[in-house]
Amino acid sequence: MRFNMETGIASQKKLSESAVDFPKVNQFYTGGKQRYVYATKLDNIRKVTAIVKFDLHAEPETGKTNIKTGGNIQGIYELGLGIFGSEAIFVPNQPGPHSNQPGPDSEEDDGYLIFFTHDESKRYLYSLYFSHYDIYVIFVCRKSSLTIIDAKTMSPNPVAVIPLPHRVPYGFHAFFVIEISEFYDYYFLLYIVPKLLFVLIFCDF
Repeated sequence: MRFNMETGIASQKKLSESAVDFPKVNQFYTGGKQRYVYATKLDNIRKVTAIVKFDLHAEPETGKTNIKTGGNIQGIYELGLGIFGSEAIFVPNQPGPHSNQPGPDSEEDDGYLIFFTHDESKRYLYSLYFSHYDIYVIFVCRKSSLTIIDAKTMSPNPVAVIPLPHRVPYGFHAFFVIEISEFYDYYFLLYIVPKLLFVLIFCDF
């Protein structure tokens, strides 16, 4: 959707034939001209199978029935068989001196996409021994990971995959907040899921 603030005319165009969801942009360009949009490819209403990068300056290729690179699709990061993810949030590589400004030398897509992933084929076993009753209790658990990829290149090789101690349920929206002070930097990644607020804090003292 494009709004012309001088004429008051609104126009729209389709990004792809196949549906995508959870669109995200570099938040420092919110309210201004944007070129790149990141969206998710869904297996169903809540399972993300891939992250797609769109170039709004390019025209979509006609005749496509599936999401493939080319035209206005600059890159696709496939999560892999049996692996599902969440909405990806954009984190700039070089944030500016203020939280509402991009870095002075940064490009719009110069940054990282951060999202949770979960491999449904993996299980983890834990056991507890209760000596008073002389019994073992075995727990079958699942775990999630925090995946970081290059938003510019959309390389299939992630920058990092960080295992988490617990399972993060499939959720909805996420956002990134940066707070800079004279003494320390805090980078907050908040992910809101039903009945759960999951917070990761990265400190750079």
